[in-house]
Amino acid sequence: MAYIDVRIPTSYRRLLYLALAVSWVTGIAFFILSRFITVEGDFGPEKHPLQFPTLMVHGAAAFIVMMGYGAVMMNHVSATWRLQRLRGFGITLLVVLLFQVISAYLLYYLSSDEIRGVFANLHALVGLSFPLILTIHIVTGRRQRAQMQAQLEARKAARKQQQAAAA
Repeated sequence: MAYIDVRIPTSYRRLLYLALAVSWVTGIAFFILSRFITVEGDFGPEKHPLQFPTLMVHGAAAFIVMMGYGAVMMNHVSATWRLQRLRGFGITLLVVLLFQVISAYLLYYLSSDEIRGVFANLHALVGLSFPLILTIHIVTGRRQRAQMQAQLEARKAARKQQQAAAA
């Protein structure tokens, strides 16, 4: 099998990782602020004042992640799909991100507090697990790429030896 480089360019990868990190950290911060922290207001306990700005930053980072998701779908996913590399982890990542997008939409528009609570917890749980899934995908992909490069170099060396022996 020929070696084909399917890496995402460094600048795009860094921007995507930054947006993912900001989205992840602000998502955790929002969850903690919304579930565990209240402040005493004029009329009793109320939401922490940083809860809404945190959610705004989370949403902005999520939009950047969605744009990166589209770019990854068009380039990285299509190339690796043809090569049949890491399909399991790749599909898992795509499904997780798709679930996050759909559940975020539902959290914004659902009016039932009961169903909204279920989706909020699922959104938080899946979002919390995303870095682990992504890390496994990246580490496995890098190992596989290194193995493929080593095999390619070994084949080249074997060909050179055969050509030298034939001469």
